[in-house]
Amino acid sequence: MIISHSHRFIFIKSEKTAGTSVEAALSMHCSGDDIVVPINDFRHNRTEQGEFIHHSMNADEEYRRIGQHVDAATIRRKVTPEVWNGYFKFSMVRNPWERTLSDFFWKWRANPAIKPKKQFYHYLGIPFNEISRQKVLFSEFLKSEEFVNNDRFYILDDELCVDFVIRYENLVEDVAEACRKIDLPQLEIPRLKTGFRKKKYHYSAYYDDASKEIVANKHHHDIRLFGYDFEQV
Repeated sequence: MIISHSHRFIFIKSEKTAGTSVEAALSMHCSGDDIVVPINDFRHNRTEQGEFIHHSMNADEEYRRIGQHVDAATIRRKVTPEVWNGYFKFSMVRNPWERTLSDFFWKWRANPAIKPKKQFYHYLGIPFNEISRQKVLFSEFLKSEEFVNNDRFYILDDELCVDFVIRYENLVEDVAEACRKIDLPQLEIPRLKTGFRKKKYHYSAYYDDASKEIVANKHHHDIRLFGYDFEQV
């Protein structure tokens, strides 16, 4: 999360939407009294070349306790009405079915079962279905408390509470548009917190009718406001 008094914007970082990469790029233009909440795991604070890229500053104890994903209601409560109503507020969205799958692989990345390996009998000619076990774990994830949507970052009282939303699917163009609105130069966006799911399979391969419906119900605001639908390949 960033509150930039120098550029009069609030960036509310949602989960699994490339938010860390965008926030890191934005943080390079922050200074003075600007607030940039630190990311929790500093291993993900480096570019592919190993350079530190995310610059945190001025986050108070509550922001640090919440962590990098501070919800809109908390920000509205903590800033003055002049800041909340007068600054340019923006966040990020992503196709909910793809985002949920990405969230699953991120949160369950320490579970070795999500990276199945071939057994000896697979080399004897028995087909190896590497996502069959992953689909079982994904179904368990959808029933757990870890499965949440991103509404808290850009929805208040069932309505959009930000001025602009960057679509993950249109990342470069939408980030450029946001920068124009806050008078920043074009950002060079690093690749951070990636590579936890092999892109060998389209996200639709992990879903059945029941899991599709679960995600749709949880993300009805994203579907209503941004027109997302389930892409079958």
